[in-house]
Amino acid sequence: MADVTDTREALLAELMAFVAAPDPAAFDALADRVVAYQIGALPAYGRLVAARGGPPPSWRSAPLVPTDLFKDVDLCSHPGEAAVFRTSGTTVGARGARRVPDLGLYDAAMAGPFVAHVLAGDDARRPWLSLVPPVEEAPDSSLSHMVSALAARYASDVLWALHPERGVDVRACETFARKAKPKRPVVVLTTAFALAHLLEAIAAPVPLPPRSRLMVTGGFKGKAREVSEEAQLAEIEWLLGLTPDEVVPEYGMTELTSQAYGRPLVANPGLRLRVVDPRTQADLPPGEVGLVACFDLLNLDNVSALLTGDLGQLDQAGRLTLLGRAPDAVVRGCSLTAEELHARTAR
Repeated sequence: MADVTDTREALLAELMAFVAAPDPAAFDALADRVVAYQIGALPAYGRLVAARGGPPPSWRSAPLVPTDLFKDVDLCSHPGEAAVFRTSGTTVGARGARRVPDLGLYDAAMAGPFVAHVLAGDDARRPWLSLVPPVEEAPDSSLSHMVSALAARYASDVLWALHPERGVDVRACETFARKAKPKRPVVVLTTAFALAHLLEAIAAPVPLPPRSRLMVTGGFKGKAREVSEEAQLAEIEWLLGLTPDEVVPEYGMTELTSQAYGRPLVANPGLRLRVVDPRTQADLPPGEVGLVACFDLLNLDNVSALLTGDLGQLDQAGRLTLLGRAPDAVVRGCSLTAEELHARTAR
């Protein structure tokens, strides 16, 4: 165990250095070492790799772990828990859980890409409106943790206008918009579903100050009201006065440390996005639709190679367009199933 701990500490230091000064040329070698560490430190993953023919030649061929497995198995190789993040529970069944022993890497990695994409490079403090509850009200939400941590660094003040049980405080949001100073841009952070609720309930347009920004994340995952992105962007421009360029999608999940931003989505430096064939898990060429897979270099204590239940397609530049959730039949058809992994963890 001492050797494993020493390897972890060395890798953790190198990953922190990578976050501070991302070097694309260093990614492959560092990713190979992270996979090797996870094979040795996480017995269930090591057994799976052995059953699949032994250590992969590179991180690109590391076996993908379905994110659904986090519902049943503690996929964490290090003791302790600085946080336990749980999935939203918006779909039927148990909630997935990811134990995070150390939040240092998580917190360090979120700042730079958020400033670059959501704040358009301007890290000056400004008022925020959050339709994501603060971490005190939702301690098991990775999104609440992210928004709360970023607000402490970049917000002058925050109106928390969503409660986990009471929902969106629409009147407070309207008051926030009306009182915003014309020459002082604001930042709005929300889920797609909370934003749809707000836009539906606003009585009349309440345009935000010029150069304001809005980050929207997530889909509807079984919620009753679904809205296309095009329709929602039109509503945002009419009711809030924000152009599509000022509305920044964010793609993240409980099982990841890194995020992606934009339209189409651009991955953070520590994240690689792939689109794979559901049956073979082979990479699909740009333009073809398949399951979204991720390799998160910063998931050191969990598993880096993940298979999501999202459908998407990549463009020639490797940017991702999401196309909704995969039908259950597609997910069940994957050659690497949650059932297979579950059998490995039981040994």
